[in-house]
Amino acid sequence: MPSLSSGSRVLVTGGCGFLGRHLVNVLRSRYEAVPFDVRVPDTDPSAIQGSVTDAKAVDAAMEGVSGLVIGHMAPRQPGVYDSPELPFAINVQGAAMLFDAAARHGVKRVVLISSISVVQESLAAGTFLDRNTPFAPDSIYGLTKVLQEQSAQYYHSRAGLETVILRPAYICLGDNLEDKYGVRRPSVNWQFIDPRDIGRATLAAFEVGQAGCESYYLVAGPGAKDRTDVARTETDLSWHPEYRFDTFPVD
Repeated sequence: MPSLSSGSRVLVTGGCGFLGRHLVNVLRSRYEAVPFDVRVPDTDPSAIQGSVTDAKAVDAAMEGVSGLVIGHMAPRQPGVYDSPELPFAINVQGAAMLFDAAARHGVKRVVLISSISVVQESLAAGTFLDRNTPFAPDSIYGLTKVLQEQSAQYYHSRAGLETVILRPAYICLGDNLEDKYGVRRPSVNWQFIDPRDIGRATLAAFEVGQAGCESYYLVAGPGAKDRTDVARTETDLSWHPEYRFDTFPVD
């Protein structure tokens, strides 16, 4: 049985950003997906304006929510990740407050959009990445993602909160290789993943039965299955990427 019934209310933090918009669009094929962001467009009256660092705003947004997608992140502007101050406040504290509010409000399932950067040193060493690969970030950004995943584990063990953790790598459109910054890559590698396929994986994470607290890699470029256990993602979540980047030149 799916964890959520059709039409359930799903809150998506960072839901008005590059990735968040795609998550919301895919989720709306089955659920009432509501974006929560610091900036919201006039074109989406359902969007809730607020910060994940504001406990009252988070608590209010969680009313009537059955599913939660934690997809926000501190902006990757110059200097932001030079120190932990802002990334920890937004990525770490914000995620922890969301998990806490979700547990208190009886949210049935959480999907955490993490990152393959939680195992960056193993990735750089060419190690095959699977569920047993230890955390090895090499940046403050990666560290914040590790702490998000550890928060998920804590609230699962202490409050029984079911969480599916998704670890995408390089996010860009499978049509033209454009990323969130408007940059178009001339070639691809195994780490590429389209935001719409992340949306489909998020949808699949709400559709699967018992979830516990498990992490899954999301990559779809040429040779992805030789570098990560993405086959487990496909099997456990019944997910298959639509965009495989196999028509572009390879790095």
